[in-house]
Amino acid sequence: MRFTYFFLLLSISILIGLTNCRKENFLTDSGAKVEFSKDTVVFDTVFVTIGSTYERFTIKNPQNKALNLSSVRLANGTRSSFRMNVDGLSGVNIKDIEIPAKDSVFVFVEVTIDPNNQNNPFVIEDDIIVTVNGNEQSVHLAAWGQNAYFHYEADGFLIICNETWLNDKPHVLYGITALDSACTLDIQPGTQIYGHSGAMLYIYKSTLNVNGDPNNRVVFQGDRREASFNDVPGQWFGVRFFAPQNSLINNTLIKNATAGIYIDTFAAPSQTLTINNSQSINNSFASLFAQGANIRAENSQFGKAGTNSVALRLGGNYYFNHCTVDNYWTSSTRNSPALVINNYFESGGTTIVRSITAFINNTIIYGNNDNEIVLDTFPTPGQANYLFNTCIYKTDEPINSNFAGGFLNTDPKFKNSSSRELQSNSPARNNADNSPGLYLSLDIQGNMRSNPAAIGCFENP
Repeated sequence: MRFTYFFLLLSISILIGLTNCRKENFLTDSGAKVEFSKDTVVFDTVFVTIGSTYERFTIKNPQNKALNLSSVRLANGTRSSFRMNVDGLSGVNIKDIEIPAKDSVFVFVEVTIDPNNQNNPFVIEDDIIVTVNGNEQSVHLAAWGQNAYFHYEADGFLIICNETWLNDKPHVLYGITALDSACTLDIQPGTQIYGHSGAMLYIYKSTLNVNGDPNNRVVFQGDRREASFNDVPGQWFGVRFFAPQNSLINNTLIKNATAGIYIDTFAAPSQTLTINNSQSINNSFASLFAQGANIRAENSQFGKAGTNSVALRLGGNYYFNHCTVDNYWTSSTRNSPALVINNYFESGGTTIVRSITAFINNTIIYGNNDNEIVLDTFPTPGQANYLFNTCIYKTDEPINSNFAGGFLNTDPKFKNSSSRELQSNSPARNNADNSPGLYLSLDIQGNMRSNPAAIGCFENP
């Protein structure tokens, strides 16, 4: 018993000695300071109540001995809109963080902004204060918040009818926002629409009027506002139509979706979608995916998609004039063309053929693959009517009399890798067919066109 008691005392003495020894290794100089990888952490425009992704910075100990951070705290404490995690520990005041000599710890910061009655962006600020040996150092936190119209239902399916979406603050979509049959949705110029992951605007046997103008476009995009998400495709689903009733997309940008514009219809004359002066770009599947649809597109760009920039499938009626169909997708391997035209499908071992008519005028169809046009049409007489008139196109397949004029496998000489505007020596310039009914006096940007005009949607005077 005495032997056991002796070893218990000895163990306690050793533990105390080791603890004291470790504490003695901390630098206690009042002049000791840490270094931060950032002196300010900024979150750029976070929608109220949604929260943000995290930002991070490091606290480094530049000293030759270990430091003990007696406190790492949010200046506003529990009232702060920010949340932090220091070296795996969460809270508003985290104590006794040890940093070995020449080492560092990570600090992760998030923010959620409470609603208020402001429509314009506003700033939320705080500081993370680090105390070392009685001295305080700080990192400033700043987040720009903005109120928004939130379109969602608890079950993920919201039905709307006869609405006008105003441009006074952004609109955020959660789940499926469906415009009911025989209803109308009008969207004002300058409206900003943000889709959460998987979100869709679904137009069901109804009318969508997107009424942008050249100086005040309507923009659809994902709801991740950080700069690192500016060009990330597939952030939300996109705009989907079923049998749209004379709908219009005008002066609009749709980007970073799965399928920017996806349309199914019965191809009745009243079920038409008109796309003017608009862009659908950087979408993980397709920028325009149509099945049996009626589409009229002018002065528009459909570009950079993981599969097709434009897919015209299962028949339908299509008219394109002064469009740019480009695909320079680099996020993965792309084996499919920028443009595909198809008029049939297989069902139970039977080939079902649907009539397709496609007139494509003054349009650029180009990309980084050898073949950017596939004509997948069933050779039933009268069931596949198409004409490429005065286009710049890239294909390694034989062409026929359905290709009239234009430039085969001729580089259109786009301005740069991110813009489909034209260089001054582009073969597209002054080479469009300006026959009556084809000449458009303005381009997608509202610039006056030459006469003859440039092929494609950009004139670039």
